[in-house]
Amino acid sequence: MIHKWMLQIFRRRVLLAILILIQFGIFAVLINQSITYSIFLKTLFTFLSIAIALHVVWKKGKEAYKITWILQVLIFPVYGALFYLMFNRQTKTKKLQKKLEDVYDFHQSYLYNEQSVFLEANKCYPEYGAQMYYLQETMGFPVYNQTEVNYYPIGEEYYQAMLEELVKAEHYIFFEFFIVSEGKMWTEIQEILIEKAALGLDVRVMYDDIGSFVTIPKDTKKQLVEKGIDCRIYNPFHPVLTSSQNNRDHRKVLSIDGKVAFTGGINIADEYINEIERFGHWKDTGIKMKGPAAWRQTLIFLELWQTMDEALLESEMNLLVPNFKVTSQPKEIGYVQPFADSPTDTQNVGEQVFVKMIYKARKSILINTPYLILDENLETALVLAAQSGISVKIILPKIWDKYLVHMTSRSYYKDLINAGVEIYEYTNGFMHAKSIIVDEAVAVIGTINFDYRSLYLHFENAVVLYGVPAIKDMIEDFDQTILESEKIKIEDLSQSLIVTFSKRILRLFAPLM
Repeated sequence: MIHKWMLQIFRRRVLLAILILIQFGIFAVLINQSITYSIFLKTLFTFLSIAIALHVVWKKGKEAYKITWILQVLIFPVYGALFYLMFNRQTKTKKLQKKLEDVYDFHQSYLYNEQSVFLEANKCYPEYGAQMYYLQETMGFPVYNQTEVNYYPIGEEYYQAMLEELVKAEHYIFFEFFIVSEGKMWTEIQEILIEKAALGLDVRVMYDDIGSFVTIPKDTKKQLVEKGIDCRIYNPFHPVLTSSQNNRDHRKVLSIDGKVAFTGGINIADEYINEIERFGHWKDTGIKMKGPAAWRQTLIFLELWQTMDEALLESEMNLLVPNFKVTSQPKEIGYVQPFADSPTDTQNVGEQVFVKMIYKARKSILINTPYLILDENLETALVLAAQSGISVKIILPKIWDKYLVHMTSRSYYKDLINAGVEIYEYTNGFMHAKSIIVDEAVAVIGTINFDYRSLYLHFENAVVLYGVPAIKDMIEDFDQTILESEKIKIEDLSQSLIVTFSKRILRLFAPLM
């Protein structure tokens, strides 16, 4: 029997889709009629297309984006120009960026930013000193010690660890996920959240509206608020043609009392713990941090949350700051540096970290990612690493969730393999993990995919691990996953002229996927 809420979601989805299609239809008819009967408008659109093409060439930005937009404008001079005007500024939301800058400034005095820790970490890992400096001094993401990290190689283990820590919460629980879906996972978590809110804890839930649009009932926020939970929906979806819908909150953050924090690729949906099957066995990973780095992850949650506050109150922040006992730390525990990425500024933090790590590699680079849609910087870095004798291995899914995206990812295989990169496809199902390990010593794990959407259009978060013991567990898991994957060879790739041409066309439009 189909649940009543599922029928409501289906009807809502169909209705909104129809409304958007109607708008597209009206838009197309009006434009066609205008240019058919008006020489002036036709001439105007022609000059507009030329002006936009020149503007794209002139302005700073990713060359891949420039080429894509120029092609669209020249091939479809009317619609390409109009869509450029409508959607090009989607990553330059000035009002939101100003609010975020206010929040960043407000958080500066709460960072637990100790210069001595940075100097220690720099001394232990001098080859990554520039990266630590970039994240800490330029972007405001300090490096921390005194933080214990646990790695979870599968969603089921990650989920159980989340439940264990949730029931221990004493002061507050902050919950931010791209997808929240009805099912076992959400039901059990929701029960704990409601119980804790009833006990007087500060419980806050935030999820992305597009990510959760068809997976939970429309009145979920109302139900949570009635149970004493503060709930916010990031960037609510409206059936109106707009440029604001492309920047989504793709972050996954669970913070408990500011002392324990979780992140990784895992959303709150039953396929992530293989309770239900989607695209075969779901392979995903995550980490738990316990210590000062967990507090920085908490501030990452508060970044978007507080952009929806009317004011930033110091008294409220003081109630959230945890107390940490400082003890002598053996070097073996390593250093932890959580960071976040925003599409509203000019810094592509995730990409910068990936590129820096790849160029610093001396022995090996191990990558898990569901998508591989690279710009010139990342592709060149990987190719050069492999051509320099560094072992580069990438695991992607064999079973795809988005056909065009998967085919676009595969369009990079030939060039990478010819350069010496080893590419594997996880044969048991869908690879959704997002991580990179360099020289068995430094790693990044979080929400960032190796694609344009993650690197430039979404709000993301991740954690850099320097010498953390959990990296050993990550390597063991990677090696095990290789055994469950198929190595792709050049002869396995279709040499058909049509297929090759189609993939090249997909590459041209990759920045918009």
